[in-house]
Amino acid sequence: EVYPDDGGPPEVMAVGWEPIDYDRMYRVATKVSDLTNGQSEPFTEYFTKHPEALPAKGKYVNIHAELMGYFARNLWRKLWEQIGPPRPEGGDRSEVDAVCSLDCDPEERLERLDYDNDGVVSTDDIHKALKGVLRLSVDDKEKSLAEFIHNFADTSGSGHVTIEDFQIFCNEMDELYEQDKWRLSWPRAARAFTPMTDQEEEQNANSDSDVKVEAS
Repeated sequence: EVYPDDGGPPEVMAVGWEPIDYDRMYRVATKVSDLTNGQSEPFTEYFTKHPEALPAKGKYVNIHAELMGYFARNLWRKLWEQIGPPRPEGGDRSEVDAVCSLDCDPEERLERLDYDNDGVVSTDDIHKALKGVLRLSVDDKEKSLAEFIHNFADTSGSGHVTIEDFQIFCNEMDELYEQDKWRLSWPRAARAFTPMTDQEEEQNANSDSDVKVEAS
């Protein structure tokens, strides 16, 4: 946003670091109430004149579900990387292209996530993997994220992530990576879903310890 010198309302000059294309249609995420409450003068003016253009009740996108779905897809990819063949020495963890070229063994990958050895991957298995494989801090009583990941991985909607699902991902993961190449341009976003190495985890723990000592 650029704020004019005359104190007028700010103007959006770029989207995604690219200059505004005035001949292009953009999708904007906002609360429905903000379309008419004066938060944005152009929105308020337009939707006051055209109330029929407002989305009908029940047609809204649940932003919580959208974000959880986004996190779920990214974390499933990170799990997929971690349970696959080891990366070559000196490989950059953020370069997912290297992962796509590695051999894919669906049975071995399923086995690494099947904590209770029942032949399928459950929500509980994924919840354990978030901590055991990705080393994330998880609450044992809160499994919403694991449920979203499980729903994404359950390609057939059977309620279980089976060997057939893993075979599908073996065949299609290259395409999924290709579609999401854009996230490599955002190091902080990619880093947010990159598990820490043992050395990084130790450094982080020492840093936290130092902060606690200073605070006391």
